[in-house]
Amino acid sequence: MVSAAERWESALTPDDYLATMQQYRDQFEANISRTRIMPGDWAAFGQEPLFILIITEDWCPDSVQFVPMVIALARRIPTVEVRILRRSEHQDLADRYRRPDGSQAIPTFVLLDAEMQELGYLVERPERATQELREALAEFAAQHPELEGVTRPWSEMPAETRMAVRTFLEEWRDRQFDRWTRYLFEDLAEIAKTARVRAA
Repeated sequence: MVSAAERWESALTPDDYLATMQQYRDQFEANISRTRIMPGDWAAFGQEPLFILIITEDWCPDSVQFVPMVIALARRIPTVEVRILRRSEHQDLADRYRRPDGSQAIPTFVLLDAEMQELGYLVERPERATQELREALAEFAAQHPELEGVTRPWSEMPAETRMAVRTFLEEWRDRQFDRWTRYLFEDLAEIAKTARVRAA
């Protein structure tokens, strides 16, 4: 079975990934710049080497939001290193990492230690962010009953409704950026810490 460690050397550096992006590159770069690295992040990530392999695609809104945060972390904290794989080119590896409901989503963050042993992973986004997203969508739907199919799954919404929901989400998600950065860093730090304590 293929492992994340085996794909590390062939994965893209953040700069190489940026150079190949076809969508949302400007927003992606802006999100790297706006990510705030706090003193607690140095305490959480600056003590031991941590390698983070990200499986993603540039069209994904969650990737545009969360992947830049981790790139910013690696640029500021020298013990953190990041590499990126496109899911379309590494589906066999991506299939190993699933959400609790069994679905495969991106981005996927796979954490590896100094010996390239897997510590754990996080799929798509922090659970706290997912819960807030559900609540925001439910509130939006309740406020806009005039939008046909607004409570349906994304793929089943009429095009006009989908556009309205997309516009709302882009603005709403942008306002959550700093708080969701904290969620992501806290969750990644906890995954690494828990695995290292178990191994000690």
